[in-house]
Amino acid sequence: KLTDMGDIEGHYMKTPDSCLWVAVLEGSVVGVVAARALWGEAGTVELHRMSVDRRCRQRGVGVALGRKVLQYAADRGYLSVVLGTTAYSPAAHQLYQTLGFRCVGVTKGYATPGVSRSVPEQLFYWVSHHHYRKDMTVHNTNTHSQQ
Repeated sequence: KLTDMGDIEGHYMKTPDSCLWVAVLEGSVVGVVAARALWGEAGTVELHRMSVDRRCRQRGVGVALGRKVLQYAADRGYLSVVLGTTAYSPAAHQLYQTLGFRCVGVTKGYATPGVSRSVPEQLFYWVSHHHYRKDMTVHNTNTHSQQ
């Protein structure tokens, strides 16, 4: 079975509660983000697969993609948007905070789902997974400011 990125159309374009956006600059893909309804948590959508080309970071691409997901959620009446990240970059965490997300927890020793590792690998790949949430009923001027 293909992963979501191996079957983008099937996972994001043909499913009623999900979507994927691509940022293009001068004919090249420079960013991507997806949204999907969070199974088991009614009224919540997940910001998923956010990625911006390193050469285009700090240029507003991530903010624009994040705003697309927030607008998608608002247009469909979702109550909250969540995301999880293992990003080591302080800029990535700042991006989520700029968009109005707040960190609601950190899982230490996070292992990528479906990936098994030996004990030495687990020690080497010790990862913290940050959980963020944005309540869509709270107005945050940062999400609507101009670039």
